[in-house]
Amino acid sequence: MSKISLRSLKAFVAVYEEQSFSKAAERVNATQSGMSTQVKNLEYRLGKELLQRDRNSLKLTDAGKIVYENGLQILQKISATEQLVEELSDEYFGDLNIGLIPTLTRTVFTNVIDDFKKLMPNVNVILTEEYSGSLLSRVNSGVLDFAVVPSSDLPQGLSSTYIESDREFLVSAPETISSYSHLEPIPFSKLQNAKIIVPTEANVRRKRINSLLSAHNINPAELLEMDGMLGTIELIAVSDWVTILPSAICYPDMTGKTRQLNPIVQPLITTDYILVQKADRVLKGPAAEFKSLIITAVKDIVYREV
Repeated sequence: MSKISLRSLKAFVAVYEEQSFSKAAERVNATQSGMSTQVKNLEYRLGKELLQRDRNSLKLTDAGKIVYENGLQILQKISATEQLVEELSDEYFGDLNIGLIPTLTRTVFTNVIDDFKKLMPNVNVILTEEYSGSLLSRVNSGVLDFAVVPSSDLPQGLSSTYIESDREFLVSAPETISSYSHLEPIPFSKLQNAKIIVPTEANVRRKRINSLLSAHNINPAELLEMDGMLGTIELIAVSDWVTILPSAICYPDMTGKTRQLNPIVQPLITTDYILVQKADRVLKGPAAEFKSLIITAVKDIVYREV
């Protein structure tokens, strides 16, 4: 009899990645006591302790590292096998759950969905638009097949694919920054005494903007906190407020008719986009096709000119 069962392996991987028996139970739709039993059974069969509690976290023992690292490969192989069998069918059905940050839904998703539906009309695409922290959690729990987010430290159990680096723009109504023309690079120092719309403190972009303002001794005339990107864009068009946004969300405004865009320089500010998925899964079929379309669309719309 095998010492490692698939059920106990999945339980062990989930407990370590979630750092919690209760959260792991929710992830695999089991009970907390059941998760504990599976991990204990695995340790008993192998004759080795796999997890050690260190203050408020769970650490892998030497044996645990071997089981976890090889376990991920096993689970990934199983996922790939299941996908390959499904691909024997000429048609795909079911749901595809993806996540995008608000920066990308205005342009990337609209450019991709029609092409995807032509290829796989029977696949139901479910889009979740949230900020990166929430999307990473949903991918890790298995709710989302994958998500596209800004580059950051990833939780245990996730892997990423680099997509592209994006330029940050100063966005304003035409003539608000009268000394600069549309798409003319603008020094960050020109934000001195500007009325700036910023995300709330809970948003990772706010921390970055605060750091830049502080490092360059920029004192805005006024700050307005808004987490809604589309609401921010609409307000910019009819007021003297300005904001800082990646070029991807600004793509429809490249004409300069409704909003003026100025790439920020001195310093050059960029955002790296990554596609995040579970480390133990292989994206095949609809997920792989949508992933390819998303990556191409992001690369096509980001502003690279220096």
